[in-house]
Amino acid sequence: MDVPDRGQKARSAKSDGVGKKLFIRDAAGDREISLASDGVHLGRSRENDVEIADISASRQHCRMERLQGRWHIEDLRSRNGTLVNGILIRRQPLVSGDMIEIGKTRIFFDKIPEEVSPSSPHEDTLILNTEYFLEPDESDDKGHEASRLDEEREIFLRLLELSRDLCSILITEELYDVILQNVIEISGAERGFLIVEDDGEPVVAASRNIDRDVIRRAHLQVSQSITRRVLDSGEPVLTGDARMDDRFEESASIANLRLESVLCVPLRIRGNVHGAIYLDNRFEKDTFHPGTLRFVSFLADQASIFIENARLFEELRRKQHSHLAARQQVEELNRELQELLLAREVEPEQARELMKKGARPDFRHSYDRIVTRSPAMMAVFELLDRVIHTDMPVLILGESGTGKELIAQAVHQGSDRSSAPFVSQNCAAIPANLLESEFFGHSKGAFTGAHRDKKGLFELADGGTLFLDEIGDMSQDLQAKLLRVLEDGVIRPVGSSDVVKVNVRIVSATNQNIDEQVRSAGFREDLFYRLNVLTVKLPPLRDRREDIPLLVDFFIERSCSRLGKDRPMLDPRTLYALYHSPWPGNVRQLENEVDRLVALSGDVILPEIISTSVLSQKPGEQREPLRGTLRELVAEATESLEGQVISATLDQNNWNKSQTARLLGVSRPTLDQKIERYRIVREEENGDEQ
Repeated sequence: MDVPDRGQKARSAKSDGVGKKLFIRDAAGDREISLASDGVHLGRSRENDVEIADISASRQHCRMERLQGRWHIEDLRSRNGTLVNGILIRRQPLVSGDMIEIGKTRIFFDKIPEEVSPSSPHEDTLILNTEYFLEPDESDDKGHEASRLDEEREIFLRLLELSRDLCSILITEELYDVILQNVIEISGAERGFLIVEDDGEPVVAASRNIDRDVIRRAHLQVSQSITRRVLDSGEPVLTGDARMDDRFEESASIANLRLESVLCVPLRIRGNVHGAIYLDNRFEKDTFHPGTLRFVSFLADQASIFIENARLFEELRRKQHSHLAARQQVEELNRELQELLLAREVEPEQARELMKKGARPDFRHSYDRIVTRSPAMMAVFELLDRVIHTDMPVLILGESGTGKELIAQAVHQGSDRSSAPFVSQNCAAIPANLLESEFFGHSKGAFTGAHRDKKGLFELADGGTLFLDEIGDMSQDLQAKLLRVLEDGVIRPVGSSDVVKVNVRIVSATNQNIDEQVRSAGFREDLFYRLNVLTVKLPPLRDRREDIPLLVDFFIERSCSRLGKDRPMLDPRTLYALYHSPWPGNVRQLENEVDRLVALSGDVILPEIISTSVLSQKPGEQREPLRGTLRELVAEATESLEGQVISATLDQNNWNKSQTARLLGVSRPTLDQKIERYRIVREEENGDEQ
């Protein structure tokens, strides 16, 4: 038996790879290429040895290499991958008759198998495209229908998976990229654009081509006429040959861009068009089909929801950052103001300048009627911002005079009911025998004195907001009837057999411990849970002292406007005294006191005329009625304030009487006399007196 030598084997192996050919079927038609060198690159770029006219191909898609006389194919990490005989490969040797698939393109190595008949490169495809979306009546037989349904099922499974991915993306730019990339891959588009409306004008928010590259000057690459048509009508546009489409024969942009296939679908949210997904192919006609339109429309509807969610999330995050920055700035200014007031070194004009600094956070609704720069009140506004537009009941808790009705009015003005009535009622101010008539109305002759029909509070507030203040003072009988109204939405006027349907949002308030009333059975638990859907707790004025200079300035300006007098100057000692008062009556007490000070003052508001009750009363104490003449009351207030100022100054100077006398502008003997007169005693010994 003859055994060939090694050299003969090598020459034989080398000759096996010589003279091989590639038979290519793509959009350019059928062609034949000889493999003349030992390495061949294939892809969509013109830099390749073999250019593939297929937008599904990557620029550098794959390469073929001859090693030891045998040809191998290697995928170059292409976007859609390379298949050999229907199997996705990374690297694989080739044998004669192997079919290589790159997107829609088929390439046969060395020869075309006899069982493969000549066909159009678009007859079937490896990407989700064309016939998968055909309408049922376009199927020729049951087999084709079953195949189509299987393929469509795969598409919608991919859609579900994509929807889950989009749910987790809360950054609009990232969301745009994922949406465009998926729609390009599945539709077979060459390029994709996501367009949003900004002040009525279309703006390209994101763009990508098939290679995932951002398109330069993207706003000049889309047809304005097609985009405008979709945004205005809310209907999609599908054209397989835009330049020959009669609908766009007057469009210069289509001719200039040399567009072939175009698909543009609207982005809708709650029935309103806010943008569009625009796809095109400049090299192939009829790239998109009715089935492609079905898919892209479905994806656009899903994408609109995710885009809106991401936009709202970004807006919320921006507001949170704005609120945090504004709050930090205001807190710093408040600390500066407090330090000055504690040291009694601040002039009223300095305080006014500090109060003007610092911006209020950018809230969704306006709370301009509430004068504040307190972080505690900013937290209240942030809470209201989240629920003010709903119809949920609101329970406002706070001491008397903290501004509960102002908050209730803000809730009403910020809601969808703002154009309807706002009706306010203090439950403690209605006699017990008239409560039911006031709330539900009465018919003529229902009781003595009922000379005509009268609408109750619920009817007067129908469609709007009913504010019930001091709900803790309602009787058990009225509580039961109020609960029934809240459950059924109907009232029965006193003395009438007819019922009236009402639609009212309830905002309630109390200065009592409502939780304790519920525990002691003084307030119905079921009614409490009906009213207490959202609880807003207002801080007392003593816990937001940084607002006192701001409120004093506001009330002085308003009081002067009412009285028609020039604005008086505010003595620094007066501001100091007002700042340190406990204000058991809160903002309402401060407002009344400032009105009194303005009325009694000349050119300067002096501390001598501050009410004694303001200086001496503590939170929770009952006020004593004022007795005596104005001269006596002023003298009493002056002595009280003088004693407090001397005591505080002595404490600040460690009872150094000489230093205290110099600061107060009095002699040492005068200081000793006043200490003895006001019975000021040092609480603990910290050293010898000087």
